[in-house]
Amino acid sequence: MLIGHAVQAKQFQEAVASGRLHHAWLLAGPKGVGKATFANAAALGLLTGNAGMDTDPEHPAARLVSASTHPDHRVLAPPEEGKGSRQQIIPIDDVRALKLMLHEHPALAEWRTIIVDSIDDMERPSANAFLKELEEPRPKTVYFLVSHSPGRLLPTIRSRCRMLRFGLLDQSDALAVLRHAMPDADEAALAGLVALAAGAPGEALHTADADIAGLMRAIDGVMHGGDAAGFARQFQPVGAIPRFDALLVLAPRRLAEAARQTPSVAILDAHGRASELCGSAVKLAYDRVQVAFELAKLLAEAGHLAGK
Repeated sequence: MLIGHAVQAKQFQEAVASGRLHHAWLLAGPKGVGKATFANAAALGLLTGNAGMDTDPEHPAARLVSASTHPDHRVLAPPEEGKGSRQQIIPIDDVRALKLMLHEHPALAEWRTIIVDSIDDMERPSANAFLKELEEPRPKTVYFLVSHSPGRLLPTIRSRCRMLRFGLLDQSDALAVLRHAMPDADEAALAGLVALAAGAPGEALHTADADIAGLMRAIDGVMHGGDAAGFARQFQPVGAIPRFDALLVLAPRRLAEAARQTPSVAILDAHGRASELCGSAVKLAYDRVQVAFELAKLLAEAGHLAGK
């Protein structure tokens, strides 16, 4: 279900209606705003012959796509294995396997659709192999390339795509996305996730069990002299990963708020160090307890300076 992004949907629908649909679409914007959801909706529209972006999930084609068995649809994404480190790539063998599909005519639909989620997860060999397919587009084949950092892509890939830029959702749309994904969640939990999402609800969904309100109280407690070591130890269990992910968002945000309330070069420096640490923590698989302890020290430092 696509929520928000009406302008982008209209642009794509107009391109379909024009009869001159570009073969490759680069969906660019922040993580968690719904780019992959848009790609799924657009692909389903082509596979079902539906000009809109609201295909019935019970449509036979939609059910085949959901089961990953539609012969005219492929999704390239990092494999499920390796999620512990979250340093994932799209294997070059998956890119090469596209040729088997692309050398055939569409089996059920008028179009073939390919989603890459995300193109950022292709290393150079995979990207070069994929570029060959973009350079020689097959008839009735449309690619949807999800990108969180389009500036880092090969220029030759960007140049062969029509770009659609996606921004952050407003609070009402973010709430609607979360409510649709979590129909049984209470309003207090949803409100906490909306605050955490900051316009990117997809990024907040995997922290749904993190007790955001409790974590925010714990962060404020550390800023007011709480036990930094005890605060850090709560992130040691494997089950605390969603809470740790939420911490990586909330700690820099809380320091930014402290800097606004008490303008200080030292607090701004603490915010910068926290942001850098949080940006590297998952990518480099840092120890969660050590990261939380360092963040606690920065929060305590900012709290001390703000209290002077």
